[in-house]
Amino acid sequence: MRSGSSSILVLTTSIFFAGCSGSDAGTGTNPGVGGNGGSGGTSNTSNAPGTGGVAQTGGLSSTGGTATGGSPGVGGTTTTPRATGGSPTGGSPTGGTTASGGTKATGGTSATGGTKAGTGGALPTGGSASVMASGGTPAAGGQAPTGGRANSAGTSAIAGSSSSGGSSTVGGASSNAKPSSGCGKTPTLKNSTSTANQNTLTVSGASRQYLIRWPTNYDSTHPYRLILGFHGAGGADTDIGPSYFGLFSLSNNSTIFVAPSATGGIWNATTDLTLVDEILKAVEADLCIDTSRVELEGFSQGGAMVAVLACQRPGVFRAAVGHSRGGLTAPTTCQPIPYLGSLGLSDISGNSQATQTDPFAKWNGCTVSTMPLAPTGSHVCTKYTNCPAVDPVIFCSFDGPHTASPTDSGKTASWMPQEAWSFLSQF
Repeated sequence: MRSGSSSILVLTTSIFFAGCSGSDAGTGTNPGVGGNGGSGGTSNTSNAPGTGGVAQTGGLSSTGGTATGGSPGVGGTTTTPRATGGSPTGGSPTGGTTASGGTKATGGTSATGGTKAGTGGALPTGGSASVMASGGTPAAGGQAPTGGRANSAGTSAIAGSSSSGGSSTVGGASSNAKPSSGCGKTPTLKNSTSTANQNTLTVSGASRQYLIRWPTNYDSTHPYRLILGFHGAGGADTDIGPSYFGLFSLSNNSTIFVAPSATGGIWNATTDLTLVDEILKAVEADLCIDTSRVELEGFSQGGAMVAVLACQRPGVFRAAVGHSRGGLTAPTTCQPIPYLGSLGLSDISGNSQATQTDPFAKWNGCTVSTMPLAPTGSHVCTKYTNCPAVDPVIFCSFDGPHTASPTDSGKTASWMPQEAWSFLSQF
């Protein structure tokens, strides 16, 4: 069930990152998000920097920290039901010990967690191997999340998730899905398979637009995961659709995608909360959505909007991904939510994980420690330790510019779409 908005305190140390122009993520070039790349620019709501923090001095080990993985508590009691459910799976960094997936609280054994190798592929001669320490996804066929929420001790009543859409049923639907009112209806919204066919709605007297794309084999009786993608400053919905950060092709017809468009290309942390509320109402009334698996991904100022939504609308979103976020006042309080944050070394000028992922790690109850920085020409993704199984946090550092689709040296395709999809699809 959705809960109302909650008030927040605000930080005054966000850096505004303008969106970078280029092709959509997943194509090997920077995503087209409009605006000038790099940091700078003024926020529409705050002039404070959005990525604050202290730069890491020196290169840390490229092998990263070990992921703790761990299995969720079996049948643990929950103190607060959560509309969204699911748990991440165990896993290990290269060379580490594989963590097994959690056992299903309702009976049966879970799919075992697999180790996840570095996603960047082979490095150029003399390069260091990148290490993924964020935990592997279990073998296909793993049970879908059952909607439980860990209690304060981190016990959970959920099972692992499938790497092929996160479910035990066809197309990635959870066996405990919460169908929207649009299930069983013939869609009337425009299904955009290109950068056209925007849907429009009126919010506070203004006409607003957004793109939507659903599976080619859409089944109106099947509740689908929904992912909302947010462009960077100066961009538009067409910068995100039709690839949606490269996730549409990876989703294998398991997910519906939406890309809102900011007025004048600039997100507003107040009025655009209402925009997203209205988009969700429209989409969920027209299409068959699993309302327990609504997720977020955004770049630069769009990533900052993701953080605002995740914390201002607790219980509405199951997980969030933010790439090089900044440009809006960052939340100072938040209910636990799984979060993956990425940042290029070119953006780390007095800033690092401290602004991208540390706050979410703290709110989720993880151990906050210094994460490895990317080796030259590569990337490293590291999972914070001691997070509750249902609320993991991952920091990805990469040797590259201000972008949502970084590539390792010698590679033409970005490793980020697979990283983001592996994270979001486990829920």
